[in-house]
Amino acid sequence: MHISTIYKLTVMAILVFALSGCTRKNCADTVVTTKIYTPIRMATKDYWASIKSTAPKEIGRPGKIYTKDQYIYVNEPYAGIHIIDNSNPASPKPVAFLNVMGTQDMAIKGNILYTDSYGDLNVFDITDPRKISFVKRLPGIINLPVDANGMRLGWYTDPDSIAVGYTLRDTTYVCDCTFDKRDGIMFESDMLTAAYNNQSPGTGKGGSMARFTIAKDYLYTVNYSELRAFDLSNAASPAFKNTQTIGRDIETIFPYGEYLFIGSRNAMFIYDLTNPAAPGKRSEVTHFRACDPVVVEGSKAFVTVRSGSFCAGNINQLQVFDISNVDNPVKINTVEMKNPFGLGVDHGKLFICEGSYGLRFMDAADVHNIITTKFLEGLDTYDVIPYENQHRLLVSARDGIYQYDYTAMNNPKLLSKIAAKAR
Repeated sequence: MHISTIYKLTVMAILVFALSGCTRKNCADTVVTTKIYTPIRMATKDYWASIKSTAPKEIGRPGKIYTKDQYIYVNEPYAGIHIIDNSNPASPKPVAFLNVMGTQDMAIKGNILYTDSYGDLNVFDITDPRKISFVKRLPGIINLPVDANGMRLGWYTDPDSIAVGYTLRDTTYVCDCTFDKRDGIMFESDMLTAAYNNQSPGTGKGGSMARFTIAKDYLYTVNYSELRAFDLSNAASPAFKNTQTIGRDIETIFPYGEYLFIGSRNAMFIYDLTNPAAPGKRSEVTHFRACDPVVVEGSKAFVTVRSGSFCAGNINQLQVFDISNVDNPVKINTVEMKNPFGLGVDHGKLFICEGSYGLRFMDAADVHNIITTKFLEGLDTYDVIPYENQHRLLVSARDGIYQYDYTAMNNPKLLSKIAAKAR
């Protein structure tokens, strides 16, 4: 039977099953409203052909950020990566755009950039960042991403097309009292479900919200529940080595020294790199359910936990842990926040994105007495990267990419801003 026929019959079966309770019985009718998701499909050949370097374009919605040498790489979720020449921080210049549909994360080793594209891991040569060239694709090696509604993207129902988005509409029908209104979501196709069922030499630097990182000549990626390791001995040809199940709701990964610090919605995990092909778990620190990025400096780990629709929970805090003994981290301080997202630290200077509330500059030299030196309001901030020993901060915000001079922590100076469309 032709696949399109199977597809149509599947759709009909789903709808008939969902509406099968809608027959008249001896009880009051019930009006049920549900949502129907319809995938937006793209021909696979067109999707592959779209992955290429183009002229610079305006940033739509800034996401994760990465720095390498004189360049800034700004991920625009599901669209691509903006490359910016930051030789002069007071006047950064966009120089190229890497069109990569389905991208959310990135990492760089030497002249090689790694990024996801739906379920694929793509490899690019950035010897000339103004004209990036495609090197290799490892298909299906990264778990498929989801959109804002938790719907899987990049889903192949046949070899010739891929789901690049969804349309959503409500539908209303009448059912009898025996119908369970909790059975309220239908799919017009695919039967998809929500997603819930220090650096190595030559690498760049990512922010605290990253799911990709490089350490010990390995690329590490995390998804909802897994840590994956890729050997980069041949940087242009990553070799997949290992997958480990960590837990649920994994969100971020941060390398420091001989360890990986992994943040989830209810815990911080520490893995050592004695065997980089298969990092070993050393400890786990649980906390209230909340979003959880982490950064580390010296023997201290700084964790922000926040409330939110995806994060659940109702706490907003900075938590500080003494990790002198990585097998037994100890919480040593808690500071109340408004709604913290990404964070960064540089020699006792701490920077915390407070989402729509602004950007917080803090003195954390004494981790038992952390104070805010300046709170910049009017920004909707997501993540930061401090340039070590340069007193310069890179900020990803809803309306653009900012850079600040924080020589004076109580009076940071704006150096530049690259505006984005999503204001």
